[in-house]
Amino acid sequence: MKILIADDDPVSTRVLAHQLEKWQHVVTTTTNGIEALDAFKNYNFDVVITDWMMPAMSGPELCAAIREEEKSGELASFIILLTSRGSNEDFALALEAGANDFATKPFAPFVLQARLANAARILQLQTELHRKRQEADKLACTDYLTQLRNRRAMWQNLGMDFERMSREQRPLSALVIDIDFFKKINDAHGHQTGDYVLQAVADCLTNSVRSGDYVGRWGGEEFLAVLPGADIIQSAEVAERCRHHLESLRIKVDSGEVIRLSASFGVAAIDGAGREDCNALIEQADQALYWAKDAGRNRVKIYVPGVGPRRNMRKAK
Repeated sequence: MKILIADDDPVSTRVLAHQLEKWQHVVTTTTNGIEALDAFKNYNFDVVITDWMMPAMSGPELCAAIREEEKSGELASFIILLTSRGSNEDFALALEAGANDFATKPFAPFVLQARLANAARILQLQTELHRKRQEADKLACTDYLTQLRNRRAMWQNLGMDFERMSREQRPLSALVIDIDFFKKINDAHGHQTGDYVLQAVADCLTNSVRSGDYVGRWGGEEFLAVLPGADIIQSAEVAERCRHHLESLRIKVDSGEVIRLSASFGVAAIDGAGREDCNALIEQADQALYWAKDAGRNRVKIYVPGVGPRRNMRKAK
């Protein structure tokens, strides 16, 4: 483990560091709480071992400062507070300051070794819990079939990009994409083939957008692509490239028949200081998609305010 020592007694520090290095730990030593806090901010330490009485910043104060630093992170270090004080009040104060463990001086090496073994177990459990939480978060934001972002994740990312593009005074575009006649594919070839088609479309779209753009499954056979920084002309060019690549796909089914695909694209962009919100952007892209389907499908339509009939209900599939 990587261990940080904070102690103003050079003899105690050397003895402790030597013992820890014998146990194959990587040790960094500091002579006071402020120096230790600076080291902690610059490097990740698994364990912090700090003396209680130190100039400028005491051990409990260092514990509290470290815990404050860790609020913005995911993982916490294990802090052992060393002192010659051993009252119940001192023990309570150490824990309140953020220490995980408390050892009185002097202590035998096997006592320290046992405390470090306990620290290793706690840190391992914490890491495993963090990993499982990340996996759960990913599952909650990932479409199980295509492995793209799901609708929930797309809304979250779109909201963040809306704020970012607004601050940077850059445009934000969205493409709503609908596979043409997808129901006929399911009816003619079965849902397993339909699932494979959705996966193929997801891969094609992901490989066709620009670096920094992202694609998600919006629902059913519908996908959403978000293009941060792209104006209406750039996003229309990306949409046309995606449409062309999808039109070029050939999917061979078990019967030997080859399925040809196409999709309709609705494109919208928001820009300027008085830009509309994310809901308006999606609504406009959806309106343009309706125009594309109404015009014969397999084409790209861009949203132009005041042009074409309004669509009050979701488009027919």
